[in-house]
Amino acid sequence: MSSPSTLPLEISTSSLSTFTPTRILSEITSTGSIYVLGTLHDLPTIVHLQKTVLGSDKVGESLRGLERLNVFLENQPYFSTHAWLRPTPDRSPDLQIKIICPATETHINKYSEQERYMVHETPEIYEKVVLEYINGFDESRLGWVYAILDGKKEAERILYRKQGEDGFVILPDLKWDQTSMNALYLTVLVQTRSIKSLRDLTPSHVPLLNNIKEAVSQTVKEKYGVGSNKLRLFVHYQPSYYHFHVHVVHIDAEPTNGMAVGQAHMLDDLITLLQLSSSAGPSILAQKTYTYPLGVEHGLFSGMKDAGAITFD
Repeated sequence: MSSPSTLPLEISTSSLSTFTPTRILSEITSTGSIYVLGTLHDLPTIVHLQKTVLGSDKVGESLRGLERLNVFLENQPYFSTHAWLRPTPDRSPDLQIKIICPATETHINKYSEQERYMVHETPEIYEKVVLEYINGFDESRLGWVYAILDGKKEAERILYRKQGEDGFVILPDLKWDQTSMNALYLTVLVQTRSIKSLRDLTPSHVPLLNNIKEAVSQTVKEKYGVGSNKLRLFVHYQPSYYHFHVHVVHIDAEPTNGMAVGQAHMLDDLITLLQLSSSAGPSILAQKTYTYPLGVEHGLFSGMKDAGAITFD
């Protein structure tokens, strides 16, 4: 018999109305974004609500479709008002809703507001703490990645696919609502399962990384009319999941923690360091000490603290 977590879940207005919130995990007022933990279909669930981006082509439509105003500041020449839009069949969506169901403890920790500290991860600490943590991950938690790569899920969202062990797919990231080009966010998933993080990259992977650069440039230009000089291509360390992937973000996108110094490593810089590495031994990326922020709820935090990777003044 299938467990509730493996059964297909219905997501509809009626099912979402049964979501029972238990607590707010985090919120970002500047973007109108909030993560809420609760239950849906009797399963732990995270719901992310975010106001959709208003495209420049929708300004006139929005102002013509106002149902009522509540002016709360009137001091000429300055005015401020709350506004309610009139429902119409062709109206743009008001919210982007993302759902993680069932949500694991790792998901909950990731989206919870928490203190962060700078970590200094030497190659020795990587071998002792991080590698053990990575190897302890249940591969089933990457099932959603493998389903995309195997063409079983999200096939209609794939923008580019290169087959083979050196292949990869390019698709829109769930963080992008695909309405504003300035917020463009794509993900590149590599086909090989042998690269868990950037520490696993060697000079032999340079052709793969260059192929990704070229395919991203061509695909984004053809699909969205955005040039490669408007894109950031970077890799996270630590990543959210241990299957190598590349983030592709418009240069004018709202900065997030994932773009911060320490966590985001530019793809061009990684390629350069691999080209400078000796093919006979560990790459520079494998030998580097990495300094990055880590939240107290992250699964690595306790091990890093015990290993002396975090300094407390």
